[in-house]
Amino acid sequence: KSWDKGLPEKRAAFLYGPPGVGKTSAVEAAARDLGYDLLELNASDFRTAKRIEALIGRSHGYETTVLGRRRMILFDELEGISDREDSGGIQAILSIIKEARSPIVLIATSIHEGWGQKFRQLRDASLIIEFRSIPFTQVVERLIDVARSMGVTVEEEALERIAEASQGDLRSAINDLEALARGRPHISASDTSLLVDRDRASSTQQALNRIFSAGSLGEAKEALASAYLPYEELIDCIYENMPYFFDDPRDLSEGLEALSRADIYEGRTKRLQEYRLLKYVLDWASGGVALSRRNSKGSGLIMAIWSRLERLGFPKGTFSVIEAPDGIHVRPNRYLGDDWGRVNSSIRELGGSWMRGEGFWLVPYFRQPQIIWRYGRTKMSREHQMRVAESVAEKYHISKRRALGEVIPFLKVIFKEAPERSEEIMKWLGLSEDEAEWLKS
Repeated sequence: KSWDKGLPEKRAAFLYGPPGVGKTSAVEAAARDLGYDLLELNASDFRTAKRIEALIGRSHGYETTVLGRRRMILFDELEGISDREDSGGIQAILSIIKEARSPIVLIATSIHEGWGQKFRQLRDASLIIEFRSIPFTQVVERLIDVARSMGVTVEEEALERIAEASQGDLRSAINDLEALARGRPHISASDTSLLVDRDRASSTQQALNRIFSAGSLGEAKEALASAYLPYEELIDCIYENMPYFFDDPRDLSEGLEALSRADIYEGRTKRLQEYRLLKYVLDWASGGVALSRRNSKGSGLIMAIWSRLERLGFPKGTFSVIEAPDGIHVRPNRYLGDDWGRVNSSIRELGGSWMRGEGFWLVPYFRQPQIIWRYGRTKMSREHQMRVAESVAEKYHISKRRALGEVIPFLKVIFKEAPERSEEIMKWLGLSEDEAEWLKS
């Protein structure tokens, strides 16, 4: 819209983020809604200045096409350009931006350490826009809509597993759902075990395995760069999974110290807008963590599983815990009866799930950051909490913060211990049945 007021200060926008989050779709939608003809090129089209000139010519210097419509030029998949071989292409794009009389959009997947050097000139000439992974709850909500439009019923756990596996990649999640729905009127949680690996340079799990087993700084940095995730999310993944790879206390302590230094530099990078500090974030998060591992055997996940089973009161002979290529298999050696629910809840907290028809729990080696899962599972509860806080704040003429800290704890006691009073309070506050149930929970 800034182009409606003349030539803006930044004639190009640089969009970056992980795959499947809508970068290209957003550009196409914006062009359509704002009345632009979109000329779309990918990395193979703009490797050399001569190739770009052949495709675009001088069209970027004109505000409209021959038909009088405004033009927008999109350069997609910038990460496909190599530093040396395609430097002519980068310089040609830079020249186009400087001369442009119509909007230019650049798209790259994620940010690696070399990104700042490789695209520094393009970045400085552009408005930087970050696209983040789609939140877990939004992926689930979108999958529900897609399943409904397809006329397929899907178990809640199956939806959650598809959303988790997508790692915020909505396109992958929808593709997985469509693949599972072929020939099925109903999708169960066990059906999701058929999911195939996505077409990514390296999965997050593979990247973590390489980081934790790297023997040098260079090897660790290369592993970090292979993960198509924002570095903030990858650091969260490293933090979540480190205890299961680093089972030696000293190794774990030093690894967490390295990660804390990465976090400090990340804060400085954002606060000061000094992206040259990003190098230190990535160095500490990759090499700092990798070189902390000296004595660990990588058995932390198995130890965590046995610890949970023992805390539930089961002797070791009750279960077989086996390492397999897809994760740890926890198989009961006898009928569990009512105890099955307790075991299932405990193993799900480790990221595991019951494989129906197989007779065991599968605990993947890779564990998603639990804050994502926690927010996904408690979304409805948090919404009830905020609505109750708003009602209390309005009636008592206090802030929502005071309502949450000083009034609601007492209301929860009343609703649990004195149900005869709760109905009167519910009517006075104007609460719904769901909100009243939340106070009782």
